[in-house]
Amino acid sequence: MFTIITPERRASHTDELDQMYRMRYRIVVGEWKWDIPGIDVGYDMDQFDTGETVYVIVRNDGGDIVATSRLNPTTRPHMMSELFSDYCNLQPYPVGADVWECSRFVTDRSMLADPVEDFQVRCRLGLGLTAYCLDNGISRLSWLTHQKFFNLVQRVWKTEPLGLPRRVGDNWAWIPAVSTIDEATFDRQLDRYRNAEAIVAANRAAPSEREAGRVA
Repeated sequence: MFTIITPERRASHTDELDQMYRMRYRIVVGEWKWDIPGIDVGYDMDQFDTGETVYVIVRNDGGDIVATSRLNPTTRPHMMSELFSDYCNLQPYPVGADVWECSRFVTDRSMLADPVEDFQVRCRLGLGLTAYCLDNGISRLSWLTHQKFFNLVQRVWKTEPLGLPRRVGDNWAWIPAVSTIDEATFDRQLDRYRNAEAIVAANRAAPSEREAGRVA
């Protein structure tokens, strides 16, 4: 369902990590147009890909990496502490052994067949993140995300903002946040994975129903 690459397992997963860094570049630079200082062309490996980083990877049936995310301990320098501390204007970003930062939550939608597979892949990625946290005493995840994704995550993880939405250029407003991780979180994600077809169908029908109501 997912692969978790811890620092201890990194030497035996070098090919997967290489593919993952290239996939990340293809999406975050090629599609999202991010400007990431210091990385090589074609290869998204930045200052927060460290010796302590844990990666969650999801593959498709052909073995290609289609989704990934990384986890970093907040007791070391991380994105929130080094780059986005000023975004946290409601409460300070949390630091502790039981708080890790989630970043680079990336899916390659060009390699997914349809919205149901897209939904299932994101569920699998979330399940991998949650499973690692539960197995390692991590009770909270901090992260910086688009406002739209923040709204979606609240359906699964108990989440609160660390700061008000902050718009950068013409992009989505960004929100720093922290989410609680527990067994109920895992169960909710597993239910959503199992019921992906029905959930996707309901989500796709909702805009049409609202539009019909507006016309009426």
